[in-house]
Amino acid sequence: MEVREVELPGIGMKFSVVTEGGETLSVVIHKTGRREIYRFLPGHETPESVIELSDEEARELGAILIGTHFQPDVHDTARLVMKELTIEWLKVPQASPLAGKTIQENKVRKLTGATIIALFGPTRKILNPGPDTPIEAGDTVVVIGEQSQIEQFKERFALR
Repeated sequence: MEVREVELPGIGMKFSVVTEGGETLSVVIHKTGRREIYRFLPGHETPESVIELSDEEARELGAILIGTHFQPDVHDTARLVMKELTIEWLKVPQASPLAGKTIQENKVRKLTGATIIALFGPTRKILNPGPDTPIEAGDTVVVIGEQSQIEQFKERFALR
């Protein structure tokens, strides 16, 4: 999906995408943090709907959209690619060296350059886990980094 960026002098930035259904979504991010989302039907120049969000509302909605609150069980892994960064959701198998150790004990960042930004288990949801957070078999880790760092993470910790 191609994202078009346009600077709006004195206002902020506008980002637009065309969906698979042909609709255009435009997001205007004001310098104040306020966001506006415009939805255009195919071939229309006037928006079908407009949503205004505060900075906090937009961040929470963004977290929902990237799967920090719920990740569909479509695959054991999911991927989001943004320019130079990749975010992947990876299920930790019993045989993984990650299982049974903390993030610090695994030396995740030192050995791979990738960062674990969230961890989900059957009874827990941890956003921005600390170095002393234990990882258990069956957990899903959300990892961010450059594609090469993510590949190194998956290889080192047997997450293929």
